[in-house]
Amino acid sequence: MKKLMLLLGLILSMNTFAVSDFCKGFGTGYITGYKQASGSSFDPFVPFCPFQPAKGFNDPDSDYEHGYIIGYEKGKKEG
Repeated sequence: MKKLMLLLGLILSMNTFAVSDFCKGFGTGYITGYKQASGSSFDPFVPFCPFQPAKGFNDPDSDYEHGYIIGYEKGKKEG
């Protein structure tokens, strides 16, 4: 029973990571890139947020901006 409660707590705590600044930026960037590439005015279905990759030298300091850039590129590719 304790293992089940621990597992349930772990799963529920994963939702807090999904609402990170990186994921918010990813969603906004994906929508912008998709609309620009497809010419549509409707918001597309945003895919699940990927794990945040390690930042390189040219990446912005802000997690939101980092997510926005990655989401924008993916949305533009799929639009």
